[in-house]
Amino acid sequence: MKRALFATALTVGAVLTGTATAQAENLDWQACSENPAVQCGTVTVPIDYAQPRTGTIEVAVARKPATDPARRIGALFVLPGGPGGSGVEEMLYGTVPPEIAARFDLVSFDPRGTNRSNPVVCDADLLARMPSLVPEMGATLASVKQYSRALGDSCRARTGPLIDHVDSVSTARDIDTIRAALGERKLTLFGESYGTLVGQMYAEQFPHRVRALVLDSVFDHSLSLSRFVLSEARTGEDSFTEFANWCAANTECVLHGQDVRQVYGDLYAKALRGELSIGGPLELARATTRFFNDPRWPEAAEFLRSLAEQRAVRAADEVAPFPLATLCADHVVRFSSEREWRSLWDRQSTVAPTMRTHFAWGFLSLCADWPGAVANPQHRTDASGAPPILLMNALHDPATGYEWAQNVQRQLKGSVLLTYDGWGHGVASRSDCTLAAVTEYVVDRRLPRPNTHCAAVPPGN
Repeated sequence: MKRALFATALTVGAVLTGTATAQAENLDWQACSENPAVQCGTVTVPIDYAQPRTGTIEVAVARKPATDPARRIGALFVLPGGPGGSGVEEMLYGTVPPEIAARFDLVSFDPRGTNRSNPVVCDADLLARMPSLVPEMGATLASVKQYSRALGDSCRARTGPLIDHVDSVSTARDIDTIRAALGERKLTLFGESYGTLVGQMYAEQFPHRVRALVLDSVFDHSLSLSRFVLSEARTGEDSFTEFANWCAANTECVLHGQDVRQVYGDLYAKALRGELSIGGPLELARATTRFFNDPRWPEAAEFLRSLAEQRAVRAADEVAPFPLATLCADHVVRFSSEREWRSLWDRQSTVAPTMRTHFAWGFLSLCADWPGAVANPQHRTDASGAPPILLMNALHDPATGYEWAQNVQRQLKGSVLLTYDGWGHGVASRSDCTLAAVTEYVVDRRLPRPNTHCAAVPPGN
């Protein structure tokens, strides 16, 4: 989980499109026990905005007041990634550029169904006994669907009706309820990773409530299931290629002089045989890809060497629990047959010959027979009426590939995509160039020129 806010640190007809929001009283701010410089509070929101009698939950909110109140512009709402990231934690421990902190009250929250905001809870024993999701290890679509259904049923039994309302549109409506409680007419919003999906849904639902919106490392909600899986495999492979090229050229890499792709291939074969301490192929792909977020290439090389030598290793740090329900509520995942499921698995190897898969495969497979409602199915974002939006993405992002940002930029009329010609996931503070672009847009609402690029900063600098 990233704690530095701007530091380097997943059908329209079914979506509620009204602009009404629940009534909310002003927040009763109290000093947070973990950090008295930050204010904490809660806002009561309906579980189901269409049927308020279903009940309510409390959403946890945190705020850092502007450090220069005389020059205050308004509230900047930070949308945490994940799904499952904690905006409250980011407020408690993160930092932002001084010019932005001076001019804005910084506000964030724990999205519904996560962390301090009525988290989705499921049967612990079922979670501990998750089956293989890899065909070569005996998985079948039938077994995956059976597990998906059983897990979802257990989540419903332990969480209640909220399980059907943890989609990103409901989360966007919570943000507008919080906006009303803050007494703000409009919000400036900054989202990273999965938080960019929430930002898009807010701009779609409440375009006239947006003062400015930054989407950093952009999630594309318009993709079909197969395009989602294959584009994720491609972007993971691209990041591995960049790592392998660095390793071949730098003696700092502990695998320098070796065929890094073959090292990974041998580990993949061991994972298929159940011989890796960290798990199977999906666990190997997820652990390796985590090092590409910053990126931390020297540590990635050491990690792979340790696995190859069968020494005790720990996967990349900052691994947070994944709240499956949110992804399933935002995506229709339907495989028509065992053949289709297996074919899509095999097609990943065509676009990703080294890594062969991406951790997104596992997450989506577990939605294959999810019993909760898909309240926000895939669709192109329509933010008509919103002001021009700033998108930012690294050219080599291991999680939200550059092609996703290009796709979303085409969906958002008048938006500008700033390209960081480097590596990693989350780019706002990668360089003076990216940080200056964010600050100028957030403070003065001046977008960079179309096709603006910021030069790459070598990892470790």
